[in-house]
Amino acid sequence: MSKIKPALFILMCLIILGGCSKDTNIKENKFILEDVITAIESQKLELISYGITGYPLKLIDVIPQVYSVGTPVGEEQNDPEFIHFYIFQSEKDRINGAEEFNKQTENAASKSFAKLYQEGNVLIVFWSDIQDNTRLDKPIETAFEQLKNT
Repeated sequence: MSKIKPALFILMCLIILGGCSKDTNIKENKFILEDVITAIESQKLELISYGITGYPLKLIDVIPQVYSVGTPVGEEQNDPEFIHFYIFQSEKDRINGAEEFNKQTENAASKSFAKLYQEGNVLIVFWSDIQDNTRLDKPIETAFEQLKNT
């Protein structure tokens, strides 16, 4: 009888530990495009689906969803600003995708600067005329915080 109790205790510990590891997977910050778009638009930005333009950079077999950023009413938009949304299967894939992006663009000559925003399985690339402190920094950072807390 005393041999059964330690075996039962070990079995119960394994079951409990197995259940805890499942909770870790659930909290991995795996987001879908619609949730990311909604969170960013809640920051008073208008995103307009643009479809596929030109030859978007494919990263680890993921083709981005391209959106343009709407302009405030009354301003003309001759040259729209684009955001590319890469939704990967995992955070690890997103990290590898960002590394691949940097390798593929490090020697590219462009008049625009690529600003990368990353969270969980999401990589957002914003093409801007300025290198630092773009107008999307705060809204995207706030949107990611909002997503993490839901």
